[in-house]
Amino acid sequence: MLHRNLLFKYGLGICSPFFVLLGVYHFFITYPMVEKMNGEYTIQPFIIPVVVTIAGIVFSIFFSVIVIRSSQLRGGFFAKQYKKQMLAEYLDENEFVIKKTKKTEKGQKETRRFPKVYYRANGDTDEFTFKIGNKFQDKFLQIGRPLEDMYLADLTAVKREQGFVTFCYLIDVQSKRIKFEDLSAKDGKVELMKGVVWEYDALPHMLITGGTGGGKTYFIYSLISALGKEGRVHIADPKNADLADLGNFDAFKGLVASDKKDIFKQMQEAVELMDKRFLHMKKQPNYTIGKNYRYYGMKPEFFIVDEWAAFVSVLDKYGRDDALTEEKLYESITPLVLKARQAGVFFILATQKAGTDVIRSAIRDNLMCKVSLGRLSEQGYIMTFGDDNKNKAFINKYGVVGRGYIDVGAGVPQELYSALVDKTFDFVEFFKNFPAMPFTDVDAVEVTEEDKEILEDIYGDQFVSEEREQIESTRSEHRAEMIKEKNEKAEALLEGVSYSEKVKKRQKETV
Repeated sequence: MLHRNLLFKYGLGICSPFFVLLGVYHFFITYPMVEKMNGEYTIQPFIIPVVVTIAGIVFSIFFSVIVIRSSQLRGGFFAKQYKKQMLAEYLDENEFVIKKTKKTEKGQKETRRFPKVYYRANGDTDEFTFKIGNKFQDKFLQIGRPLEDMYLADLTAVKREQGFVTFCYLIDVQSKRIKFEDLSAKDGKVELMKGVVWEYDALPHMLITGGTGGGKTYFIYSLISALGKEGRVHIADPKNADLADLGNFDAFKGLVASDKKDIFKQMQEAVELMDKRFLHMKKQPNYTIGKNYRYYGMKPEFFIVDEWAAFVSVLDKYGRDDALTEEKLYESITPLVLKARQAGVFFILATQKAGTDVIRSAIRDNLMCKVSLGRLSEQGYIMTFGDDNKNKAFINKYGVVGRGYIDVGAGVPQELYSALVDKTFDFVEFFKNFPAMPFTDVDAVEVTEEDKEILEDIYGDQFVSEEREQIESTRSEHRAEMIKEKNEKAEALLEGVSYSEKVKKRQKETV
């Protein structure tokens, strides 16, 4: 039970040198003074010793608090000790305690001790190991999520060895934030946070959810900034808010829509653009079946729609032939989501909630990268990341803008902090001077009746089936790679070797 009140005990240890100094002071100063009084005591001579004592005690407490607190904030020694204390208190209060009664001369005495539990911190991972095969086995096997809630950390791996179970948690994610200015996309990938990469060429399209004040707009700005360096970004803002203002800047002229008719038209143009790009690829001398747009030197196109629910809500449920209906909208974008990956046309949808009343599941389930920002309800997380992750502990941290979760397409949500924006950063000035976005001009490509037949052949059921198989294969590979990496980190921790050292060693062996 030693680890209960651990920080208090360390605090006493830090104060002890000051107490020793006070003892020395009183031995050499106060004690001789008292001896000289010969029993005739007055208050005045004791004022200075009392002041020194009080000042020494107050200073020692203040100093110990500063040392411990600063270490905690830096993630140093006392941050680790506090985690041990939290674990000890959790185990004690939840009766993970072995009790024994001993007979003594004064009667019976109860002793209490913890079962074997180990904690190790290594880099960005915390490891908790519990001995099983005892009466606490079932509880220890289920302790993963409570610890996830308690430490506000992502459970990334569960490793079992004979007689032990180990839970590994990812910590200090916030230190991996990337500055807004440093975000960029290259070769079909964009690094949204150190170590968190969305490979849109392989796992296309993105769903973003989050309420007001969660940092959704800033995250979209960061996407525009990064993706606009590799391809062209089209923007739809049905609320005619912040994103719509980008239409006033040179780089985004003709690429921003806010009116219902204009957004609807933009979605139709996205599908037409996909058709033209496929035909452009098909007519290239080096056309090869299965190759994507990048093989032909083409630039990607991105269509971002913010506030999807607001847009859908103003569409007619039913109407005449020329009416802008919800059904026509989904008829337009469904081919885009299912078939546009090879053509390099990508769809990014942002909304406050991702329920089927807002976005149809056939679309939502095919947006491979999923992001939540700000605070969501438990159902909100399930709607975003799917039923497969309903048992994951999604934690709402208050007062942190730009924090949330991301599943890059592997089916494994992890904590995310969006790009770091300096308080003095001027978005208006930044996008005003944003360079012209690169794009592949296919306006000259005409879609004839004959071409439509070619496209029908390309877009057949087999094509859609192959696309799904390719995406699912890539998703499985990414998931397997993430699990492998997490297991390797856990193994490295057990061996006492850092994961980075293991990676460097493997790279040397490969060379």
